[in-house]
Amino acid sequence: MWSNEKQQRNAIEIARQAGALYDKFEGLVTDLTQVGKKMDEAKKEYGGAMNKLVEGKGNIIGRIEKLKKMGARAKKSLPDAILRRAEDTDIPSEEELDLEKP
Repeated sequence: MWSNEKQQRNAIEIARQAGALYDKFEGLVTDLTQVGKKMDEAKKEYGGAMNKLVEGKGNIIGRIEKLKKMGARAKKSLPDAILRRAEDTDIPSEEELDLEKP
């Protein structure tokens, strides 16, 4: 009789703890989903910012690097990967502009 009562109390406690665990797990899933959405948003914003740096004629990296080539005294250099990425869409030099005139 005591054993039966003990088993019943254990079953009730197991059900209570299982419910609490489920609720915690649901909270974790919800939080991870939110983190994922925020990471996606951050990645989109990062992409936009990087495009401003390296894409299109007159990109910022190209202009900054041109200043260095013209004699700006800098002790450091930009990473090669960024320079290569910006190089394809850099603004034309004065010489290149002169060649394009009729």
